Amino acid sequence: MLREVLFSDLAKWTLEFKKVKAGDEVLVCVSADTDPTRYSALVTQALTIGAIPHVLVINTPREVVGLWSLGRGVHLPRTVAAALRSTDFIYWFCDWDPAFCQELKDATDNGTRFLFGWPPVLSEAVWHIRDYDPHALIDRSHRWAEMFNKYEGKKFKLITDGEELTGSTKNFWGFGPGEGKAGWSQCECMSTGFFGDANGVINVDWIGVCSDVLPGKRARFTVKDGVLVEAEGELGEMFWKILGSLKDPNLFKMCELAVGLNPLTRRGLSSLGAPNIPATVPPYHEVKMSEGTVHTAWGDSGGRSEPGIVATLHIDVVSFKPTLYIAGKKFVEDGGLLF
Repeated sequence: MLREVLFSDLAKWTLEFKKVKAGDEVLVCVSADTDPTRYSALVTQALTIGAIPHVLVINTPREVVGLWSLGRGVHLPRTVAAALRSTDFIYWFCDWDPAFCQELKDATDNGTRFLFGWPPVLSEAVWHIRDYDPHALIDRSHRWAEMFNKYEGKKFKLITDGEELTGSTKNFWGFGPGEGKAGWSQCECMSTGFFGDANGVINVDWIGVCSDVLPGKRARFTVKDGVLVEAEGELGEMFWKILGSLKDPNLFKMCELAVGLNPLTRRGLSSLGAPNIPATVPPYHEVKMSEGTVHTAWGDSGGRSEPGIVATLHIDVVSFKPTLYIAGKKFVEDGGLLF
């Protein structure tokens, strides 16, 4: 099940630009570690207009390792080339490899229309963290979980832009690169479940594909007894529209509190120099892991602890310069880690 089913104006514009219409086959090509938020809005919007989306998971230019499809039954092609030739439109979210060039040329010669996935960040290689030490990041995440779990069940106070969100902590988990399904950017200390006593306001800087469309915009959330009751600002209004469109009341419940611990990933708009394009958007999995950020999440709690929340979506929202207290002790101040 694709958990992160999102809608965005960017997906709508992309499909209209290529003149995708009802009945067209849309092949979305992804790598095994592609963040679903990069392409799920495209899948949702394709369904909305009556097109038939397929998500093809590609391991190498010669190997297809999975196919997720909505619509009529599809037989898994034996090669990437066969899959590319069998559809009307191709949207490419995979890591780029020159070895794909011939397959793509053959497909376009066959009449398939081609477009890179958005945004241009896809040309931004992970060059800037190639020398990172995954073991150090794993140890860091575990150490923070141990610190937090000394205060399990105690009050947290999250301050953003001078406004407070308070509630009780739950059991924390630490994850670093290579643990389970964790990718190269992973380094966080997280807790999940229903935060039913959370009350107050949180100011948000980043929300997945919403921020792909509205980079730099912010949102202000009001929470009452663990439920999101108001989302203000242009970014907040888009988020509220997404949740409302899915008609699942559990999507409005707070299901996660986490601290980003990775000093090497990026937040906000990027201008790191070649091969990065100035002022482009880093991948979402980088943003929410960035050191000193705090992200909360809404919807499905993932079943890691307690009964939690079952919903059709789990979506993280990120605050860039939070201050976080647990049991009266300050752990994060204005986006800086204190330990």
